[in-house]
Amino acid sequence: MTQVHFIVNPIAGKGSVLDEKALSGYFDATAYEITVKTSNYAGHATKLAKESVESGVDVLVACGGDGTINEVASCLVHTPVLLGIVPMGSGNGLAESLKIPRRLKAAMETIKKGRVSRIDVAMVNGRPFFSNMGIGFDVKVISNYNAGGQRRFWAYVKAVVRSIRDFSSKERIKVEFNQKTFKTNPFMFFVSNSKVMGYDISLTRMASLQDGLLDVVIIENLTKGEILILGLFMLLRLNQYLKKIQYFKVKELKFSFEGQDENRFMQADGELHHLEDRQVSVSVEEGALNVLVP
Repeated sequence: MTQVHFIVNPIAGKGSVLDEKALSGYFDATAYEITVKTSNYAGHATKLAKESVESGVDVLVACGGDGTINEVASCLVHTPVLLGIVPMGSGNGLAESLKIPRRLKAAMETIKKGRVSRIDVAMVNGRPFFSNMGIGFDVKVISNYNAGGQRRFWAYVKAVVRSIRDFSSKERIKVEFNQKTFKTNPFMFFVSNSKVMGYDISLTRMASLQDGLLDVVIIENLTKGEILILGLFMLLRLNQYLKKIQYFKVKELKFSFEGQDENRFMQADGELHHLEDRQVSVSVEEGALNVLVP
């Protein structure tokens, strides 16, 4: 009998109810044993996932957005446990990159009949991330988005507009990768393992989850007008034509802050994390996670 555990973020569900009664219609009771767990606070999904792994689960399903997926999948790196995904978040960047359907019935079919894909796992200072991480403007956007309290696309647009008004890039960083060392004062420093950030918005549509490489995007400091042009070009999928955007592919990189500010944050898979160290190391572990995909 296949043990399948679902870890559900109820906030991400937009009113959807996923419990054992709701799921029973999708799984043959003679072949699957279903357990549903609810994540109630930040970090809870990780605790629940660890308990499931220790109990010998076969498939662990993250039901939520990229943040929930990160908490669950982080416990499955370099294990034989399969990750299933039911996209219930606002952006769903990793699910989009893996072409996992949003429709519940189709997502359940993927969990039952999907193929296993081994994908790369990125690490930042020892912390796994699966879609992307960054410092700069995207941190400000996520901070404003969280403060807004709504999980809709237009709330994201409002957060972007507010961030354009408020953001200023003040601190230089020293960057090392591909045997190069240079300094920059970036509007955005973005490292991606996947194609899509969420809402089908992307800076790295050529990225692959299976190439053993990370896609790095460095955008030099921009005027407010240039930020608006960048947003328009991203929506039109023309951002590769902007001169102030630099693209690189790397296996690992390091960067360090030159200033004295200790109140620094990064985002990883859409969640904010305080940076306690001035130096940041990013690397990739090839094929370290087994995911069920269509």
